[in-house]
Amino acid sequence: MAIGGIFSYSLPLFLEIQKELPTNYFFIRYLIFASLSFFIILILSKINPKFFNFIGFSIFIISGLLILLIPFLPSQFAPIIKGAKRWIKLGPLYIAPVEFFKIGLIFFISWSFTRKIQKLHSLKENLKMLLPYLIVFGMIWGVILFGLSDFGQVLVMFLIFLFTLPVAGATRKTILISLTVVFLLLIPAILLKPYRMQRIIDWMSNILPNNHLQKPLSNTIQIHESLNAIYHGKISGVGMGDGIFKLGFLSDVHTDFVLAGISEEIGIVGIGIITFLVLALIYNIFLISLKTTKKEYHLFGFGIGTLLMIHFVLNSLGITSIIPLKGLTIPYISYGGSSMIAMSIGIGMVLMISKDKK
Repeated sequence: MAIGGIFSYSLPLFLEIQKELPTNYFFIRYLIFASLSFFIILILSKINPKFFNFIGFSIFIISGLLILLIPFLPSQFAPIIKGAKRWIKLGPLYIAPVEFFKIGLIFFISWSFTRKIQKLHSLKENLKMLLPYLIVFGMIWGVILFGLSDFGQVLVMFLIFLFTLPVAGATRKTILISLTVVFLLLIPAILLKPYRMQRIIDWMSNILPNNHLQKPLSNTIQIHESLNAIYHGKISGVGMGDGIFKLGFLSDVHTDFVLAGISEEIGIVGIGIITFLVLALIYNIFLISLKTTKKEYHLFGFGIGTLLMIHFVLNSLGITSIIPLKGLTIPYISYGGSSMIAMSIGIGMVLMISKDKK
């Protein structure tokens, strides 16, 4: 949070001037969200684990209903931002229900896998076990994909689902069926939206030498500026606050491209420290997961650690053009109230169940 606060002060400077926002607009809002997030972690860590299921189901059901409701809300309550309708507006606040749904989904998977996953052998048994998940998740993921136009979040949830299967004790047949279904769903989702296919073409145009692919300015320029910012920072960076690529070259330097902006100012050394801290956080979450007495708690802790890991890895690989770019933030490091509060709920619940450990 401290690191995220520092760069919410440094990186969005040009954006505040360009949009005529108050001085330190993003920094002050970050402090408010961080304070609320810390308070949430503290409160949840003190609650008895017997309320774990109640809290988990509440998050899963409420956030799921809000996601289903968003496409039908008028624009004054669900504004279209950057061509997508993903947020609910409550006064000055913008809430992204999908961030909270990821925590609810991890809870539901951990709760249901504890009861459903068995040593299934026949194809019929595997399909029977997976079908309810595919129906329930498929409906909500379909709304997120086509109603909210958010492919990245669906990809994250698919990965959490797939990574949790082997930990829960699923057979190779179950995992293979799940992978097949994922590919069958994701490929049409890419092909049906031209801009998603274009993003892959943009990525290929960056990595293929002497290619003849079209290079639209929208995405490739952002990736080029991201790589330039990282290169400009070199080993130790240009100095805190002295980055130049945040001055209009990287449009989302405080959110999606925050690591590029940070890398320019504090270099590879600074990014290395941040990476170490993130890995330490993930390691400790996994450690709590391993020490809990109930399989349900074990799977939940694993899911929260995996969520943080997926966001960090996909964002890092995207801004360096190793994989196609996806609009995924890094909890606590990137500016974003919903992301920070949702992850704090997850970490607070992990601390809650840590009291019930071996």
